Amino acid sequence: MSDNELININQMTDEQIMKAIGQDDGTSSSDGIPRLSINRSPEDDDGNQIPVGNFSVFDTTIGKVAYGKPINFRPFISGMQYMHYDTDKGEYVNRSVIFSSHKDEAIDMLGGVNCGKVPYKDRDSLTPDQQMIQRTIRCYRLVYGVVSFDGVLANGEKHTVENLPTLYRVSGTAFLPLSNAIKRLKDSGKVMLKQVLSIDTERQKKGGNTFYVPVIDTKSGAELQFTKEDNDTLTVFQQAVKKENDEVIAAYKNARAKKPSDQDGEDAKVVEEMDDKLPEEVLVS
Repeated sequence: MSDNELININQMTDEQIMKAIGQDDGTSSSDGIPRLSINRSPEDDDGNQIPVGNFSVFDTTIGKVAYGKPINFRPFISGMQYMHYDTDKGEYVNRSVIFSSHKDEAIDMLGGVNCGKVPYKDRDSLTPDQQMIQRTIRCYRLVYGVVSFDGVLANGEKHTVENLPTLYRVSGTAFLPLSNAIKRLKDSGKVMLKQVLSIDTERQKKGGNTFYVPVIDTKSGAELQFTKEDNDTLTVFQQAVKKENDEVIAAYKNARAKKPSDQDGEDAKVVEEMDDKLPEEVLVS
C-alpha cells in the first residue's frame, strides 16, 4: 500500500481488513458526520419532550434529530482519542491523534502526548489541582459506522433512520461495553464491517446519579456483503480520520517548534513515522 492512497479492502484478507479498520491493534488479542449518542435530557432546546435513555442522531436526510432504541449499528472503523475539556471555557482545548492501541503515545495539539493524561498508578503523587485536571482529560472510543432504527422526532412523529453514516464516540461507563463488543467480534474471527450490532440501553443509578449505558449484542445474523456503496462510506470515514489527524499533527509540530527541548529528536521521529503512514492507519500502527 502506497503512503498516499486510501485503503481498498476488495483485494485484502479478513485479517488484513481487521488491521486496516482498527479492529485489530496488532496485539493478540468531524467532519460533517453526525454523532450518535444516548440522550440524557428530558427536553430539547425548543422545549419538546424527548425520550431519555434513547439513542439520538441528527438525520442529515431530513435535517432533524431522531430518537429511538434499540438500534442496529454496523461498525466500519474503530479507534481511540484523548481529549481535554476545559470546564471554565466550556470547550475542548486539546485533542490527540486517533490511535488504536494504548501501547502508542498519541501526540496532541499542544505538543505533548495523550493530552497530558497520567496513568492511574502515578496519580498519587499529583496535587489536588492536578488530579482535578486529570478528571477533565478522557480517552474516548470512536467507532465510525452506519446506524438504523425505528424511532421518533422531537415532535413525536414516527421516523425511520436507515444506514446513516455516523460517529459513535463514548467514554466513561460506555467505553468498555463498546470496546469489549469490538474485541468479541475480533476474537470470534468476524470482520466488524460485515456485522451488525444490536444496541439497547440500560438505566443505572450510582448514588444520586442516574445514567444509561449501552447493552451490545454481537450475535448478529449472516455476514453482510461489502458493496461499492459500503466502500464509498468507508472512504468518507477514512477521510474524516485523515483530516482530524492532519490537524493534530500540524498543531503538534507548531507547538513543538515554539518550545524546543532535549526530547525534540525523539518526538520528531514519532511524527516522521506517522507522516510515513496514512493518517487513518495511525488507528492500527
